[in-house]
Amino acid sequence: MIIAIHQPEFLPWLGYFEKMGRADQYVIFDHVQFKKRYFENRNKIKTGNKWNWITVPVKSKGNYHQAINDIEIENNSKWQKKMWKNIHHAYAKSPFYKEIAESLSPILVEQKYDKLIELNMACINWFREILKIENDVVYSSCLEVLNFSASDLILEICCQLKADTYLCGSSGKDYLNLVDFENAGVRIVWHDFQHPNYKQSPTDFIPNLSTLDLVMNNGPKSREIVFGASGNE
Repeated sequence: MIIAIHQPEFLPWLGYFEKMGRADQYVIFDHVQFKKRYFENRNKIKTGNKWNWITVPVKSKGNYHQAINDIEIENNSKWQKKMWKNIHHAYAKSPFYKEIAESLSPILVEQKYDKLIELNMACINWFREILKIENDVVYSSCLEVLNFSASDLILEICCQLKADTYLCGSSGKDYLNLVDFENAGVRIVWHDFQHPNYKQSPTDFIPNLSTLDLVMNNGPKSREIVFGASGNE
């Protein structure tokens, strides 16, 4: 069985879902430390011929060691309406804006969230439906691995889930103890996503944006673009 593991990011990029879709089981790494100014509460969209951040405000002041699943959203501002205004400005003229907006706006604008992970998972599950990703999802916080760290933590998750293959990003080469994985009978496959070019408005292509950019511009062809793009073995 192949597993992949990653933090629950906000409106993730294409490589996130390509990795997810290649696994038999996907682990949401929600009990690890929240990274400030990273992709867990923000992502990139295209406005004209440049990219801009859209950000979910969170209560992180003085909480630098909080787990992702404990991070609360700062709901004192009208951030949802402001974010949607930015999305509308960026994509109102995109081919599939009407269809996408109809299903996404209830998630991003109408629904209220106390915790960041609630919002992130609502968005991730929305993308999973569009991209037809149907594998099992497991939360790391539901596994008995809370006191493990780094390489041992990943290996313990693999062992608990009876995985024989771990699909890992290239950054894992910096911290995984490969001998331990070999001794445990867990094969590591390095995930090296090759980002595709796709139809994007306006014409100058910008890679590594939120998958929102892909679906706004390509609608039902998005799955084919994501999963036809990888040269991984």
